[in-house]
Amino acid sequence: MLENILERALALASGDEINAEDLQLTSRGTAEAEKTPVAAPSGLPLQERLDAIERKAIFDALEQTHYNRTAAAKVLGISFRALRYRMERLGIKDELDAKS
Repeated sequence: MLENILERALALASGDEINAEDLQLTSRGTAEAEKTPVAAPSGLPLQERLDAIERKAIFDALEQTHYNRTAAAKVLGISFRALRYRMERLGIKDELDAKS
């Protein structure tokens, strides 16, 4: 977990040094996550619910990193290959290509 926090901070840091703001510990802590639960469409089968949550997390990370997929993977705490696989599985790559 610490490694993921540091990797995300390094990817988002504006300079050569990582500052406290780059760590985003207060804004992404568990207290805030509990205040803003992820809304999943009810009435869907479990896999579709999980896909909807995963899709939202990927789009949020892509928007946060201005659609830099390497940085988005770091924000999500996964490898670039894992992000690419998940995007293909969810059809997100096709949606991004259509927006271009």
